[in-house]
Amino acid sequence: MKGSIYLKGFKDDTWINGIGDLFRRTDGTRWGVNLSIYPSRESGRDATSLSNAPVLVRKKIINQTSEYSLTRYEKSFSVTSTNDWLVESLGNCPALERRLPIERQQYCFVFPLPDGTKLYLPQFELARALFFHNGYLARTSLLHDALSNEFSVEFGETGRAIINVLDTCNCPVDLFNDYGYRRVLAWILIDADARASFESIGNLQMLDGYSVGQYRRWTFQFAPPPLEGARLHVKGHFDPESRALLVYEINGIREIPSNLPDNIEFFSPKFYSQVAGKGHKVGDGADRPSGHNVDDSVEASQENRPVLIGDISTEFSLARAVETSKISQKRRPIGLGGDHEGELSEASRDVSTEEQGPNGDLPSAEWDNLDEQTDDAHLYLNKFTSYFEMLKLLQNNHGCQIIQYPLRKLPSIGRCKKHILKSDGNPRCFSVTRVNTSNGTYVLLEVDTSDSKEALSTRVINARAISNLEESISEIEKRLLKASLSWPTEFLDSLFGTKNHFGIPHQKSGNDGVLTVEDVQKWALRFSIKIV
Repeated sequence: MKGSIYLKGFKDDTWINGIGDLFRRTDGTRWGVNLSIYPSRESGRDATSLSNAPVLVRKKIINQTSEYSLTRYEKSFSVTSTNDWLVESLGNCPALERRLPIERQQYCFVFPLPDGTKLYLPQFELARALFFHNGYLARTSLLHDALSNEFSVEFGETGRAIINVLDTCNCPVDLFNDYGYRRVLAWILIDADARASFESIGNLQMLDGYSVGQYRRWTFQFAPPPLEGARLHVKGHFDPESRALLVYEINGIREIPSNLPDNIEFFSPKFYSQVAGKGHKVGDGADRPSGHNVDDSVEASQENRPVLIGDISTEFSLARAVETSKISQKRRPIGLGGDHEGELSEASRDVSTEEQGPNGDLPSAEWDNLDEQTDDAHLYLNKFTSYFEMLKLLQNNHGCQIIQYPLRKLPSIGRCKKHILKSDGNPRCFSVTRVNTSNGTYVLLEVDTSDSKEALSTRVINARAISNLEESISEIEKRLLKASLSWPTEFLDSLFGTKNHFGIPHQKSGNDGVLTVEDVQKWALRFSIKIV
C-alpha cells in the first residue's frame, strides 16, 4: 500500500486525470495548480499548491488506500536534440483518452522517435523530471531572477567553482547535506543551458501570464535544455492507430549533458564542517510516524528542520560526474548532542510543504523525489587510499593476486541515512575485492567509515561459500545499513556458514587516524597471516 503520505483536502483514492493552468491571487505570492481529479475535493477548487509539483503526475492516485492494477505503456529512448521539438496543445494529441477542458490547452513537446512513434510530452512533466525535485525548486522557478538573488558563483582555478549561498536564500539548509541535490543545484546554477531553461519558466510566466478578476493565471511553458544524448524512460498511453504516445510520467532521465567544473563547493556560514568527536551517539532523527498528513494551505514553521517525505522517485543522472562539497567557517564534532544535520528534531504526523515563515504553525516538510544515479563512485576512491595501499602490499610482498571490482555506493534504504557520510554529505562507498592466495580464494568487503571514530573491520568471506556474488553483496549492503553499519553476522552465518567468514580489524594509528607506511605494512602482514 502506498498511503503513507496523505494530502489534506483530497478524498481517499483520488485520481489525477489532468493538470491545468497555474494561478495565484494578484495580491499574493503562493502559486497553485488546477487539477482534473476524481472524486472532487472535499471542499474548495480542485487544485493544489505548486509546492506539491514533485508528485503531480497524470494518472497518479492521491491518498491511496487500495491496490490498483495499473497498466502503462513504457518506452525508453535517446534524445538527439530538443531544438527541433514542436510545441502543440495537448488537445491535439490522438492518444488523449478524455478531452478534459482543464488541460486541452496545456503545452506539449511533440517529436518523432526512430520507430515511427510520435511522442507527446507535456511540458510540465518534463520540467518536473528535470527541475521540480522538491517544493523549493518548483516555487523558485516561477520567480523572476530568483537564482541571482539567492546564489552567487565564483570560478577559481581551472576545474573549480564556489557557489555562495546568500543570506536571502530560501532553500532549506538540510538539502545541501545531500550530494544528489548539490549536484542538481550546481547543474542548474552553473551549466548555461540548464540555467537558461530553468529561468525561462519565470520569464515566460512574467511575459505570458494574465489577470482575471482577483487571480493571475498562466499556462505552463518553458524552453528545454538541449539534452543531446540524454536517455528518457517514460510511461503513458499509446494509441496504436495513430502511433501516438502521450507521456504520463518520466520516471528516469539519464546521461544529461552538462558543462560543469570538476569540483564545486557550496559555501554558507550556516553550514557546519563536522569532525570526529567524543560524546553520546546521536541517532538519525526522532522516531518518525508511519505516515504524514500534508497541509499545503498554511505556512510551515521555522522551528524545525524540514523532514523529507517521498511519494514518487525520479531517476536523474548527468553524463559526467562532478564532485561537490560543503564548506563553512564553523566546525562541530560528530557524535555530540544537538546534531542539526539530521532530520526533523520532533517528528510530527501533520506537516506543511509550504515555505517556512514566521507565522507557520505546522512542522515543515519537503518533498524528496530525487533518485540521483550519476555514475560517480570513482570520485571517492581517495577514501580507500590506505586500504588499497595495503592490498597492493599483499600482492607485491605476500604473493596474493588482487582483483578489485568497481567501487559501489551503498543504496538508499527507506528512511535510513547511513548511506550518506555525515562528514561531507557524499555517498558512503563499499569496496569488493577478490584475493587469490596459496591457501584459497577470498572476497574482502570494506566500508567507508571515515565519518566515524571507529572503523568497521574488513569482512573476509571464503569465496567457495558464495554461490552468487552480486546477489549476496546486494543483500549484505541492505542488512549492513539496517544494522546501523554493523556487519549482519547472523545473516552471514546463515548465508555462508559460521566458519566461512571473519573480520580483520583496521590498523591502529597514533597520528590522528593517518596511517604511515609502516602502519600499512603491519596491516598487510596481519592480513597475510590470516589468509595466506
